[in-house]
Amino acid sequence: MKKNIIVLVMALGMVFAQIAFSGENLADLAAAKKAELNNTEWAVQVALIGGKGRAEADVISFVEGKMISKNMRNAGFNDAEINVRIGEEGLVIWETMQADGKGDFAFWRGDIENGKMKGVLTKEDKRGAISNFSFASK
Repeated sequence: MKKNIIVLVMALGMVFAQIAFSGENLADLAAAKKAELNNTEWAVQVALIGGKGRAEADVISFVEGKMISKNMRNAGFNDAEINVRIGEEGLVIWETMQADGKGDFAFWRGDIENGKMKGVLTKEDKRGAISNFSFASK
């Protein structure tokens, strides 16, 4: 019985060590992917989800750890620090939040895979009205 418990404890220790090691590798990979995004520019089309009308062209840039949307900058929104993480099968996921200083917010989540970007932009105005958009690189 003691031998089985010792073997079980050793096996669990190895599993937990592997999980911790994998987490460190993912954090390192996310940091490397964030660095790779630096000084890149993405031409995207932004469309209202479930809405009518044409998609709008925008340019998303990553500079010094920040995301810059040309259209949102022109509308008075700040450049925003990004958080990068690694999803399943190596999917690069970035997220950020922008504000315009007047009570309006924009929440971005982008996925990068095989050299293409797609994601969701949620805008919330100071009255609490929410609009959801999808975006994708050309």
